[in-house]
Amino acid sequence: MNAYKKFAYYNDEITKDLDYHLWEELTLSYLKDGDSLLDCCCGTGTFLELMSKYNYKLYGFDLSEEAIEIAKEKAKLNRLNIEFKILDMIDFNYDLKFDVITCYFDSINFLSSKELVNKFIKNVYNNLKIGGYFIFDCFSKFFMDEYQDNKIEGDYGNFYLKWYTSKINSKTLHHKIKIDNKVSVINEDYYEYYYDLNDFDFSNFKLIKVVGDFNDDLESEDERIIYILQKIA
Repeated sequence: MNAYKKFAYYNDEITKDLDYHLWEELTLSYLKDGDSLLDCCCGTGTFLELMSKYNYKLYGFDLSEEAIEIAKEKAKLNRLNIEFKILDMIDFNYDLKFDVITCYFDSINFLSSKELVNKFIKNVYNNLKIGGYFIFDCFSKFFMDEYQDNKIEGDYGNFYLKWYTSKINSKTLHHKIKIDNKVSVINEDYYEYYYDLNDFDFSNFKLIKVVGDFNDDLESEDERIIYILQKIA
C-alpha cells in the first residue's frame, strides 16, 4: 500500500499550514524524558522534526521510499538524530520496544480492510513496552460526509494543485490529485476507508481515551477521532 509516490516531493509545501503543534502537545502528555518514540507512516518526518527539540529517542518509518528519502535529507541538513526506515505498517518489526508509538494524519484509513487494520494494531502491540502508549487518529463519519464531493485547487508558485475527493460508498473515499509543475503533470489517486471503534481489536490494551479534534470530548461534528491506548500485558 504505497499511496503516495511522486506526491511526497510536494507534501511539505501543501501541508505547511497544518498545525503540527496539536499532535506535538498531545504526544508530549504521554512521554517522559529519555523515552523512545516511534512514528508509524511518518511521511517526510515533519512531526518527528518537531519532537526533536526534546530529549527523546526518535524513530520513524513509511512505505514511501520518496518520503523517507526526503525525511532523511531534512534530518541530515538540520543535524537531527532521527532514525528513518522504509517499512510497511502491516508487517513492521524492530529489535527494540518503544515507550510510545504514534500513527497520525489518518494513516490508518489507508488500510483497505478491518483485518489489515487489526494486523497493524497487533504489530504495534508487539513493538510496544508494557505500560507504553499507542496513539492514533482516523477520520470520522462526519468527515466522510463533508468530503463526499470536495475540490481543492491552489497555486504554490512552482506547481499548481488540483485535489478532488469523492465518496464512492458509505465507507470509501477516492482522492484524485493532479500536480502541474510547469515541466510535467503528475496524476495520482488513492483510497481511504472509514473505521469506527467497533472495527478495532484492542486485545491487551486499555483504552485510555477517545476524543475528537484534540478536545476533551467527542462530538458528532468532529472530523478527527483520536484514540489513546496503553499496553497492559
